[in-house]
Amino acid sequence: MSLPSRVFGAGVNGLACIAICGDGLDSLTAAGSTRADALQLVSVVNSISTAAASTGVLLPACEMGASVVVANGGANTVSVYPFESSGVTINGSSSGTIPTAKTTIFFGVSNTGWITLQGSKT
Repeated sequence: MSLPSRVFGAGVNGLACIAICGDGLDSLTAAGSTRADALQLVSVVNSISTAAASTGVLLPACEMGASVVVANGGANTVSVYPFESSGVTINGSSSGTIPTAKTTIFFGVSNTGWITLQGSKT
């Protein structure tokens, strides 16, 4: 994995560094109760700090080779939906979840399927 400090240190500009290493957002709040109104994730690494009951997040478009990290530090389980309204699955289902105090890495194994790896948030 490329570390931003090393890529910057090699003289790569900021936008290229983000393209190589990805970016992250902290203190996110899960939103909505369906795919239509869930919080749209826009970063590679995402940390949720607030999660009311039945709220969720929307992954970016599925693409083979993509990866998205979501850490749930909120008080409730977070629902996770694929960006596409049909045809894309998360572990073979139309949606997924991230329990409290867990981190999930979503891997795009095709243009229509995410698989996950889940572990402790800390």
